Amino acid sequence: NNNEMVALQREPNNPYDKNAVKVNNVNGDQVGHIKKELAAALAGIMDNKLALIEGVVPYGAKNTFNMPVQMSFWGREENKEVVLDHLKRHGFKLAPPLKECGFGSKWISGRAGPSYSAPVHAAVQLTTEQLKSEFDKLFEDLKEDDKSCEMEGAEAVGTLLLPHQKQALAWMVSRENSNDLPPFWEERNNFYYNILTNFAEKKRPKNVLGGILADDMGLGKTLTTIALILTNFQDGKPLPVEKITMFKRLLGDAYGLFLGSPARSRGLDLMILMGPFQLEILYIIVLERSCLTGLTFMKHVIKINVCICSAWYGTSMFVWLFAATSCHVQEDRGFASVLLSSSTSLKRQTKRKGTTSVQSVEKKYSDVGPRATLVVCPLSVLSNWIDQFEQHIRQDFHVNIYVYYGSDRSKDPSVLSEQDIVLTTYNILATDYGIRGDSPLHKVKWLRIVLDEGHTIRNPNAQQTKAALNLEGHRRWVLTGTPIQNSVKDLWSLISFLKLKPFTDREWWHRTIQRPVTMGAPGGLGRLQSLIRSITLRRTKTSKVKGKPILELPERKVLIQHVTLTEEERQIYQSVKKEGKAAISRFFSEGTVLAHYADILGVLLRLRQLCCHPHLCINTSSSSFSADNKTPEELRETLVSKMKLVLSTGSDEECAVCLESLTLPVITRCAHVFCKPCIFEVIRSEQPNAKCPLCRNELRVEQLVECPLEEEIDSNNGKKSDQEWISSSKINALMHALIEFRRDNPTAKCLVVSQFTTFLSLIENPLKESGFAFTRLDGSMAQKKRAEAIQCFQSSQAGSPTVMLLSLKAGGVGLNLTAASRVFLMDPAWNPAAEDQCFDRCHRLGQKHDVVITKFIVKDSVEENMLKIQNKKRELAAGAFATKKPSASEAKQTKINEIKALIDL
Repeated sequence: NNNEMVALQREPNNPYDKNAVKVNNVNGDQVGHIKKELAAALAGIMDNKLALIEGVVPYGAKNTFNMPVQMSFWGREENKEVVLDHLKRHGFKLAPPLKECGFGSKWISGRAGPSYSAPVHAAVQLTTEQLKSEFDKLFEDLKEDDKSCEMEGAEAVGTLLLPHQKQALAWMVSRENSNDLPPFWEERNNFYYNILTNFAEKKRPKNVLGGILADDMGLGKTLTTIALILTNFQDGKPLPVEKITMFKRLLGDAYGLFLGSPARSRGLDLMILMGPFQLEILYIIVLERSCLTGLTFMKHVIKINVCICSAWYGTSMFVWLFAATSCHVQEDRGFASVLLSSSTSLKRQTKRKGTTSVQSVEKKYSDVGPRATLVVCPLSVLSNWIDQFEQHIRQDFHVNIYVYYGSDRSKDPSVLSEQDIVLTTYNILATDYGIRGDSPLHKVKWLRIVLDEGHTIRNPNAQQTKAALNLEGHRRWVLTGTPIQNSVKDLWSLISFLKLKPFTDREWWHRTIQRPVTMGAPGGLGRLQSLIRSITLRRTKTSKVKGKPILELPERKVLIQHVTLTEEERQIYQSVKKEGKAAISRFFSEGTVLAHYADILGVLLRLRQLCCHPHLCINTSSSSFSADNKTPEELRETLVSKMKLVLSTGSDEECAVCLESLTLPVITRCAHVFCKPCIFEVIRSEQPNAKCPLCRNELRVEQLVECPLEEEIDSNNGKKSDQEWISSSKINALMHALIEFRRDNPTAKCLVVSQFTTFLSLIENPLKESGFAFTRLDGSMAQKKRAEAIQCFQSSQAGSPTVMLLSLKAGGVGLNLTAASRVFLMDPAWNPAAEDQCFDRCHRLGQKHDVVITKFIVKDSVEENMLKIQNKKRELAAGAFATKKPSASEAKQTKINEIKALIDL
């Protein structure tokens, strides 16, 4: 077609020409080759990554042998001369730039023969403010036509949906059942035509059966998704789940009663239960008589293969089993779980960590296509999903839920595909995928895949992103309150996960959407808008449905409570500040700031900890650290303590290679912290003389030191010290506020939040002394302990804890702590977004009271300066869409400027 986009791909193994460059269409099918003479000029540029070369065919073939292609070269300014020289040596030169911005530009040629156009240099960058207002419009209006009709959930949904949730359900069901063409495709003369790339094909492109549910935090995305799973199975019918009959409920009650019986005799009776279930299997219920009441209770259920059972008698519904000598006996926890009563319904519905698959009573719909929905979420919200299933699925419906987590999880794909819902975490998904092709999750064809907190996969190079993109599923959903965290780049992985053609290939996404948007090309943002609008539903807490606000949340107030240090505390603070300021000034004057980055963070950390409590202050006097005069063991310890320091400052460090938050952190000998996979890749590509990306010091794999697990970092900090316990100004201020709060409303609950787990441990003492019942949640706790802490805090029973000690990191995502209506933030975070996330744990759907947040800030200290920096960050974040992300060294420089401001240099 005229102006059709094509991709140029090097083919170094071509037997006829080692410089060969082949030309592919949008589908990746080859349509031709670049002429030999020109290919010789392009090969060097492509192989040395001096420029990206893109092609557009201005008009179709006039004969069967050749057609014109217009090429544009995209690269860094510093490579421009090299590229022009290289072309000149082969007898080619670039034509002057066209007046358009390089996508679908019209062919201009005043003479016969080939002409190659370069992109415009004068593309105008939109300001962040302009982009922000434009981007906000992406989600502004709920299009009344297709997103405002409502739909009730299926009978199995036990919770009444709110109007905005019914709207979301109707929209999600219509997306899953839609037969429309995907965005940017239209039908023309029996061909399907893509209006962005001008590519056409006979085969109808598949629509995306799914999309992005981008509602704000706390609007009930989880409930809406559960309703979708139960309501829309095949042909618009609900999921066929078995309703538990009265007979089974009674059996279940008996079993439940038995489980709770105080005394149990040793004499056992066996009873076989047969009925209209599965005739090839007998369920033996082992009964036990209570010596107190003489009643018979169920002990456990055993499954027997009838065909190998040697002796059984009778034909009635209940038969006594006298002998089962050679039979294969195995306990079937699945059937037991069907029988469990409502009092233990979590055991009935959710099979934790790899228990046997439930043999459902009716034949599963395996012959009508896939049945199971896979839900992937961060570990921190796993227990929340389990609770939500428990809360929102009616007790009398039996839904098979399998938690694919833990070392004993079932690796059998057939077990997984028989479930209704399989729940797992991003880490498990990535770990299994990493073991070459041996991932059970990738062997199942899922009916539906749901990525909760879907922005987790925004980094295309991360293992968990690759694992998510390679799952096989019929329908796909991304749930995220923040689809774009830094720039439009973040969207590609989400769009690719949705299998939106042609964007699954990054080149077409980059050429048609990403670059036009970031370069401010005319129409670029318009395309992004129409794409996002067609596949996304987003409402904020202030949106309206039928003129009423979507959520009438109680008020939220933030108060700053200034704290004055005692004379003694102030003296310690000033002496550490003076010492730190002198050291940092020295680094600045010697120009060695980056080499001492960890030490500078250390000085700041000590000042921040002194604001909380004098016992927190870590000894970081190893700042004049040199690698030469240390034994390997001492060196390793110093490096590990430096890395812990960088990680525990809570400054949300980014890896200088991938510019994402650190994953699997390692530290170099020059004391810079990177992600392990990133720095390994740097060393591999720069061998034999690899250099540190930040300070250009020599790098070797064997010198890298890995970080102990987060649990170890936290638990070391949290250990009780031998020092005698003393209070501090901040603890006194907190206890005064807590006691006053308890006096006014004795049953009200509150969160006490800090970044320092050691500080939380110090707060435990006065809480005990003043008779507060409290619980704790931090990063060092196992999943089970976390779930127990949350359940116990959310409980409204008398005597349940009224205070939760929460580490800021653990309180970040997906938790539901609406039982609390007061939050005490003990120390400010570097990143204001981390604080807001934490406040949203209690200010969300389900909150009945006004929420009051108190931030304790020490007067005339590093904390006051941190507040100023936070406000700057908030302003930046508000306009951060589609602006170029700063390079690693720029980001470090910004941080260094912040450091100067923080300690008044």
